[in-house]
Amino acid sequence: MPTKAHAVFWDMDGTLIDTEDLHFEVIRDWCAEYGYTLTEEGNKELIAKTMPEKWSILASRLNDEASEEKFRRDCEDWYIERLTADKGLERSIKIVHEVAKRGIVQACVSNGEHNVVKANVEILGLTDIFSFLVTGGNCDPGKPAPDPYLMAAKQAGFEPSECIAVEDSVVGMKAARAAGLILCGWPHYEGDYDVDYLLKTGDEFPFELLD
Repeated sequence: MPTKAHAVFWDMDGTLIDTEDLHFEVIRDWCAEYGYTLTEEGNKELIAKTMPEKWSILASRLNDEASEEKFRRDCEDWYIERLTADKGLERSIKIVHEVAKRGIVQACVSNGEHNVVKANVEILGLTDIFSFLVTGGNCDPGKPAPDPYLMAAKQAGFEPSECIAVEDSVVGMKAARAAGLILCGWPHYEGDYDVDYLLKTGDEFPFELLD
């Protein structure tokens, strides 16, 4: 079991902010303009994917006027226009502020588009706390590959084993585990997860590793 950590990396969607419904609404509305009806069931295969991955799934279902450039640009713009502060998950944000009091490096590591992640960070009031962002716009491949977390550890200046990752999804947990980070899983469903610390209320967060 690890004894010391010098950085904490946070996933965004589902961990710091609850925007799964907003992402679905934006992509559903965009697809409707190009001849495809995206259902909630169909949306399940898009969850936790990067925008290029989502496009590769949707492209063949859309009419000829659709393009990846339009898809990424419009969905980004529509998401930011519709984003509201009440989407934040206070249980996680509280821990971010507690970690900040200890002077620990923190960052966001997400598969989301850079401007979308940046907008989330801003509306949550975390801009001055997060030292940097690793996003789907500046790291390829994304999760579940270890690359985003390896990039974050390198940018923070620490070994992966000296960094904590907080993730809600299996995709993100796989990425953090493969990169060799200390893994805090905060899943939304009961299950058997390969994590170092299983968070349920937030009280289980390993603050002792930061002291």
